[in-house]
This record gives sequence, structure tokens and C-alpha cells, in this order.
Amino acid sequence: MAVLEGAAATFVAAREVGMLATADAAGAPSVVPVCYAWDGAELWIALDAKPKQMRDPLRLRRARDIQARPQVAFAVHDYLAGAWDQLAHVLIRGEARIVMPGETGHAAAIDLLRAKYAEYRRMPIETRPAIAIRPSRVTAWGAVAERAVRPATLEATIPGRRSVRRFSDRPVAREQVERVLEAARWAPSPHGRQPWRFMVLTQPTTKAHLALAMGEEWQATLAQDGEPPDVVAKRMAISRERIRSAPVIIVPCLYLVDLDQYPDPERQAAETTMAVQSLGAAIQNMLLCAYQAGLDMGWMCAPLFCQSVVQAALALPADWLPQALLPLGYAAADPKRRPRRPLEDLVRWDSQT
Repeated sequence: MAVLEGAAATFVAAREVGMLATADAAGAPSVVPVCYAWDGAELWIALDAKPKQMRDPLRLRRARDIQARPQVAFAVHDYLAGAWDQLAHVLIRGEARIVMPGETGHAAAIDLLRAKYAEYRRMPIETRPAIAIRPSRVTAWGAVAERAVRPATLEATIPGRRSVRRFSDRPVAREQVERVLEAARWAPSPHGRQPWRFMVLTQPTTKAHLALAMGEEWQATLAQDGEPPDVVAKRMAISRERIRSAPVIIVPCLYLVDLDQYPDPERQAAETTMAVQSLGAAIQNMLLCAYQAGLDMGWMCAPLFCQSVVQAALALPADWLPQALLPLGYAAADPKRRPRRPLEDLVRWDSQT
């Protein structure tokens, strides 16, 4: 790869921190983590106001090294704990230069850096020099293409997550499923009791059996609601296909056995509500973890309407109360995104200031 382009460029642009390697005139190396922005031609690094005791930014080691020896290396990587298959790394070699305020490219670079990092909007970096690196050689390896399309930060992951209903037949490794389940384990819960359990379906026969059992129950419900037979048949076919075609189905269940017991029904109901809330938090952890890892999930609440049917179909213990189906896999196509209400429609403050 001669220049930074394609998936490697997308990957680098989306990351938050890179490692800048420089060397002084004698060849002594130095490596420092930096924030940066990519403008399509050069990487830009602000010489910001840290450390405070150094008034002249050109006295920083990285600036002195670049003035003495402009050849630098810049590395960006992404690694999910325990996920070797998701390691992605881009190494950039190039020539760096110091760009002073007022020189070509400086103002546009400051705008890019401030758009990417909120902290820079509060710093007077427009009055300070910046480093520009023009890549001459780029090496990328690992899951760069896969990680390029997924954000690296939580702030970007949350709005990026989507609910997927159609999945490709690409298999999902057990290790990937376990990473998603591990995320659920860290959700907050009442008294730390973790009042949830998870049934994982990977076998086609199990998924088909569940789809058939739930389908019979749902068919009766739709008929009771007065739906025309052709509409019932179409909705049934779509629902069954969603369950059967997903590589993995996770069935989150409430488990109330370990919760505190109260003599009055009001407090006991509140205890159950806390468990339901914590299960929602566990599911959200899984949704975000899956998306950040390059997978997709859906959230089907049908088991709420036929808990006993799901329990029987999956031979679940009586105290495992099915709440949802979470299909997990790789999206067959990008789903349509539903618009979100603006924040001002959802929030009330106790003060107008």
C-alpha cells in the first residue's frame, strides 16, 4: 500500500489515539501517544498547552526530533480484550513538518481537530504550531477492514447500533458469543444478585423447533385478533424465518429466586421491577458489545406473550422466565434506521439556566 487509503484510511480516521515515533539527531527513539486528525492527505497533531510548564511548544521532544530528523512512524491499533481475531493495526511511515499558525493548512487542521475532540474547543491551539505528517508508506494487518466500519468510542457506538432482522449465513464463533454474554455479566443489578440467565441457541433443529412452537401460539393469537388468513400466513413466515436464519439466538430470562423476599406485595413487585430493569441493562450491554465487535443483534419480545411455550420448547427450568429473543450474527443488509426524537422533547430540567 503506497498511501493511506481505503479501509486503512477509514480505520485511522475513526480512532482517537495514535502512537507517534520520532528520533533525535543521534537516532535515539521516542514514542508518545497523541490525538490527531486525518484530512485525506496528511495527519495533523496539535502541539497543545500541555505540559503547562513548557511555554514554547517547539521545545517538546517530538517537535525537536522532527526539526532534526523529519522521518517518523505513526501507529494506530484496535484490540478487543480476548478477541485476537479482531486485532487491527495500521503502521504509517512518512515525513513530518512543523506548521506555524497562518501557514497553509494550519487553520483547516485546527478545525478538524476541534471537530474531533471537544477538549480542543476549549484550548487556544489556533495560536500554537501543529505537526503535519504526509504518509509515504502504509502497512495494515489484522481486521482493519472489519474494524474500519465500526466506531472505536462508546459515544459513536451508541448511535451506530442498529436493530437487525435479516442475517447472512456467515457463522459466529463461540468465542464471539461468549464476549457478548460476558458484557451482560457486568450490568448493574439489584443487590448484585444478577437476576438473569441466558439460553443460547446455535443448532438449526433447536431454532426450528422453537419457531414452530411459538408460531402455533402466535397464529392463534392473530386469528383471535381478527387478522385475515393471508396476513397471518405472511407474518408467520417472516417471524419463523427471523428465528431460523439467525446464526445464534440468545434467550434472556428473568431469574427471581435470589432476590429479597418481602411480606407485602407492593415491595415484592418493586423487587421484580428492579430485576426487569437490570435485565434491560444486561441486554443493552450485549447489543453495544456485539455492534462494537462487528456483529449485529435484534431484540424480539415475543416470548413475553408465550413464556410457557418457550419454556417447554427449550426445556428451560421453571424459574427461568423467558423475556426476549436476541438474534445475533452478521447483517445481510443495512437496516432502515428509525428517526430519534430531539433531546429537548425527552428531557425536562429543574431550571431554565
